[in-house]
Amino acid sequence: MGSLDSDPIVADPARRYIEAVGAHDVETIDALLSDDAIATFAGQALSRSEWIGGLRRLFPALLRNDIVEVFTAATRACIVYDFVTDTDAGTVRCVELLTVKDGRITEIELVFDRVAFAPVNAELERRASTVS
Repeated sequence: MGSLDSDPIVADPARRYIEAVGAHDVETIDALLSDDAIATFAGQALSRSEWIGGLRRLFPALLRNDIVEVFTAATRACIVYDFVTDTDAGTVRCVELLTVKDGRITEIELVFDRVAFAPVNAELERRASTVS
């Protein structure tokens, strides 16, 4: 786990958030996100509750998040991590840009390779269709 020029006031909540997602720890995620948090990815902006709902949908395929690097600048943290799944996608490298104010995350921007991530979504859809 690398860390370069990281301000712990910004890096620590961001790191705890990525770890909580990997551990499926919704209570910690809930505590770390500000009430008006906004998350964006793939051109979509999601409210806090929509974002948490999306994370919950991914949990069945997510084994853990392995943090690779953490960088900070002012109130922003950049976390590079491996999203480790039990699907044919295996591990997908992701980057999250997080804005931290007063110890809570107010903004999330997720960047990842949608093609590499596609097998995760396909597997989650397959599992959902076999349950119904």
